[in-house]
Amino acid sequence: MKISIITPSYNQAEFLEDTITSVLHQNYPNLQYIIIDGGSSDGSVEIIKKYENQIDYWISEKDSGQTHAINKGFSKVTGDIICWLNSDDIYFDYTLSAVANYFNENPDIDILWGDVFRI
Repeated sequence: MKISIITPSYNQAEFLEDTITSVLHQNYPNLQYIIIDGGSSDGSVEIIKKYENQIDYWISEKDSGQTHAINKGFSKVTGDIICWLNSDDIYFDYTLSAVANYFNENPDIDILWGDVFRI
């Protein structure tokens, strides 16, 4: 199953690299990663460029906020499973494999959500 992840971001340089690496270090074999940045001026773009060879699509331009950014990302997704991860959040190791396995084992479900662990 292909998983598409959208990360909306705006001036989140303090957290963004941890978010990006938490996605990329999943080592999930069929991942589409999209970052929609709202025109950050805090070094976020430089962080994104550091990983751009592992990101399928990214853009940095003014938008109308988080919902607009997520919807812009939705217009680019091609995955069987679609989700977003905010730019100040991270995934635990093996999250994507666990999600894909759950969907494979439960083909009748359409939506899956997790809980929050505050760190």
